[in-house]
Amino acid sequence: MARRRIGACSEIGPAARAGGAPAGDTSEIRRQTLTGPDGPSYGRDVTERDGRAWGRPETAFVVLAYALSWAWWVPLVVSGTTTRAGQGWPTHLPGLMGPAVAAVVVTAATSGRAGLADLGRRVIRVRVGWRWYAVVAAPLLLGAIALAAQPLTGQDLPTGAELSTYSGAAVMPWLVLVVVVLVVNGFGEEIGWRGFLVERLAPRLGFRRTALVVAAVWAPWHLPLFWVSESFADRGLAGTVGWLVSITAGSVVLTWVYLGSGRSIWVVALWHTAFNLVTGTEAGGGLAAPVVSAAVIVAAVVLVRHAGVDDGARPAA
Repeated sequence: MARRRIGACSEIGPAARAGGAPAGDTSEIRRQTLTGPDGPSYGRDVTERDGRAWGRPETAFVVLAYALSWAWWVPLVVSGTTTRAGQGWPTHLPGLMGPAVAAVVVTAATSGRAGLADLGRRVIRVRVGWRWYAVVAAPLLLGAIALAAQPLTGQDLPTGAELSTYSGAAVMPWLVLVVVVLVVNGFGEEIGWRGFLVERLAPRLGFRRTALVVAAVWAPWHLPLFWVSESFADRGLAGTVGWLVSITAGSVVLTWVYLGSGRSIWVVALWHTAFNLVTGTEAGGGLAAPVVSAAVIVAAVVLVRHAGVDDGARPAA
């Protein structure tokens, strides 16, 4: 079966060639095109500065994302602080904003106003095909079915408090919790990992390798949380291995959703929020978390095997 191309990138030469660049402007206009499972998802012109003090933007982003997040988490580790579900303070949640802040800073440094405007448009790109909202709803629906089935396994149905008890956050009304998780886990992580890193890597690496590279960076970023967050510390060896498999699968699914939805950060932030609301609350400790996590792993395997992939995609010379 022929493989369809997922990543491609071509340059359009210097800004002066694009017309209207001021004398002495050493910026370049680059045209990037990604092709997802359903055909081309975008084409854009982005101005990038030639002399980047940060080195490669991807490296700068990763270093800054780790530095910002770990600057909040490592002092908690050193002080022996543990964050718990239902406990609003101390909390590890502000550290989750590190990737978003890093993405904004590095984008401003490397692509200026044009890059920031493009990033902002992708954050609020809500007009996507209805099926992407169905993909967002899938973890919630599957989680609800798993919760409803708990009495069949001898487990009680979750209480309203359990549905609203989330690691590092005080117990709050469920809709308020949705907003909190959307801000810190959804936008806090996805503006960086998908909106910046996948955005930069996919034109060169293609779908599959981009998803795996991002997973390799994203997973160790969580490392301090294994000493800070009670929900991480309680996993044990088997649980940690399962978590590594799950986060790798999540990277595959989120990369597919991001590219397929036309680079919508909004949609991947919603999906990340839906997944965490099902698996990260006390209610998910029954059937919901393992069922939804297993479904994501199966989906990732299917996507890697059957979604259009071109591992040889590279920027045009």
